Amino acid sequence: MSSKIESVSGRKTAQEHVRTLGYRFVARLGEGTFSKVYLTEYTSNNTPGVEKLACKLIDTALCSSKFRRKFLPRELAVLLRVRHPHIIRIQAIVKCHSKIFIFMRYAEMGDLLTFILAHGAIGESQCRIWGRQVGLALQYLHEAGIAHRDLKCENILITTNFNVKLSDFGFARYVMRSHEVEMSSTYCGSFDYASPEILKGTPYNPKASDMWAYGVMLYVMLNKSMPFKGRTKAVYDLQMARKWQFRSRVRNKLSHQVKTIVSNLLEPNPIIRWTIDETLISDWFMNVPKLRALNPDEFVALAEARSVTKTGSSDVLHVQSKLRQSGSDVITTIKQVEGRDASQFKSNLSLKTSTILLLQDDSSATAAVDAPPDEPPEPDDADPQQQPSADDTRSL
Repeated sequence: MSSKIESVSGRKTAQEHVRTLGYRFVARLGEGTFSKVYLTEYTSNNTPGVEKLACKLIDTALCSSKFRRKFLPRELAVLLRVRHPHIIRIQAIVKCHSKIFIFMRYAEMGDLLTFILAHGAIGESQCRIWGRQVGLALQYLHEAGIAHRDLKCENILITTNFNVKLSDFGFARYVMRSHEVEMSSTYCGSFDYASPEILKGTPYNPKASDMWAYGVMLYVMLNKSMPFKGRTKAVYDLQMARKWQFRSRVRNKLSHQVKTIVSNLLEPNPIIRWTIDETLISDWFMNVPKLRALNPDEFVALAEARSVTKTGSSDVLHVQSKLRQSGSDVITTIKQVEGRDASQFKSNLSLKTSTILLLQDDSSATAAVDAPPDEPPEPDDADPQQQPSADDTRSL
């Protein structure tokens, strides 16, 4: 793992410190369980112009000890390692006393859930493109020995060219030990995307649970609704009995191939639930010629994932040592690398979810940064994919 350490003399506020590095806070974009997210502008002495970035700000002094000790080192270790065209790009991670600033690519079109609420269910052809991009990101993670553990529409970001990128690795972790998947016992994630084995409260295969969440994500894209509704016990019973169905408005319009994928992903038995490899070679993807082959960036990323050490223990230890140090450091700069229950929300649909530690008590708080109003986004830097047409964005 490459890292760049910059010592800072004297004591500055966190905002003053990141300003000296070229970052300026512009507007607050939102907040998560343990963090707040800001639109920032970055100016470099080496390159002209201003780059718009998103910044995830975590104040470790206000977080729970469990989060500081367990989840934050894991998240940073994963962020330092991952590099994939369909995963949000990390530009830099800066530690300033108790605050951690994670600067990343700014997705101009917001998240997938917001898009669905504004435009309706996603048409099958567009769902296939976005589903494949998320699937390739998930395949990369699983090949690298990493489980995301919080896959949901809110964590899928859309760029101006209508590519999607997987984000938010707050519950991600390395899951391989001696070439076998290590079972997880932390019941984390979002209730509506949680697999039956998570709701049951027994140790679970985190890769298999990622696949359940991926199936829920595809269902939400196609239906603009959740496959299961209710409280924990009721939802678990519905999951185990496979009591879900596509909404009547789309049921007869969807292909047999996509129904097969969703059915095999929402399989209550994790042993026979489809893996990401089985999903990506299914007829739904393979019947479209341009989706059969990886592009060069996707190919290189997958090859790198298959070649690295899968445990990640040294990465986590490295991050833990950085977090224990006092003062201010630039942990890494990667700019040169290319490449229970849900919340209520609009339309009375139970779609928007809260990321929580399921079945566990874990309180946290986050720091605030004053920010001026938003400014317009800049163009996307990726190759365009198919954009949704009027037929592809039906409002249910």
